[in-house]
Amino acid sequence: MKILVLGDFQGVFPAILKQRLKKEEFDLVIAVGDYAGIDEWRPYIMHALSNSRKGKEIMSHEEFFGKKVFQKLLKKDFEAGKKVLMELNNLDKPVILIFGNSDDGWYNYPFIKELNVEKKKLNFVKKLKNIKNINYGKTRIYGADFVGFGGYMDIEAFFDKKQFNEDKFKIKKRIKRHGKVRERLFNIISKIKKNKNPRIFIFHYPPYGVFDIIRDRKDNPMNGKSAGVKFFTEVIKKYKPKLVLCGHMHEYQGAKKFHGSLVVNPGDGQKGKYAIVDYPSLKVRVVK
Repeated sequence: MKILVLGDFQGVFPAILKQRLKKEEFDLVIAVGDYAGIDEWRPYIMHALSNSRKGKEIMSHEEFFGKKVFQKLLKKDFEAGKKVLMELNNLDKPVILIFGNSDDGWYNYPFIKELNVEKKKLNFVKKLKNIKNINYGKTRIYGADFVGFGGYMDIEAFFDKKQFNEDKFKIKKRIKRHGKVRERLFNIISKIKKNKNPRIFIFHYPPYGVFDIIRDRKDNPMNGKSAGVKFFTEVIKKYKPKLVLCGHMHEYQGAKKFHGSLVVNPGDGQKGKYAIVDYPSLKVRVVK
């Protein structure tokens, strides 16, 4: 079986990617998130990260952009996400997907009420016949158990008091949420751990220790910090999945052995990058 792995589109499914995929043979598509999240949001994200580190107040989106511009960006982001998901559906192969941190409203986030799913987005995804959403879930296909875990995540760097000067209430809130998220992942995996089937984990964020160090533009206050998730590394060590797929980090592409498992980052889909994984041999080819 040949698996096409791709993600991190940020609202763009480029023409070069369409052309390349027409020449590829694959049986299954796995998408690791960030179908929406247009580039225009970046200035606000940098503002929020910078102020959070300094313990300063973070402006709302409306305050930062102005009400009219904010509403236009929301509409643009929604339409961009729709187009990317339609392109995935139109590949006419089974698509297993999770969502990313840039996909607010496209998935139900049970840990923050403000990030709950929007009906118009949920209904749109349900109509895409080739797409199976396993965000915070699992499925079995081709004799393997797939576990999907995407969406927003509190990365380890947020808990570094030397880097983030947040008040005690915010830190406690993050720690409590982090614990619930970790528990949810372990609960999902516990339901399949007795099976002898090979396991494939699909994450949006990278595990802590691989493809996780931020190498971004100079305006990013997180440069040099880890965007990895430690409990992802925990479950890899404990449950030994055959394959781990992740994204989020546009600056990386490739495959690495990590605690006995193969971890693959398919690269920046926005720029036409992807990976083909031969299963079960686990031979990986990346297209830059």
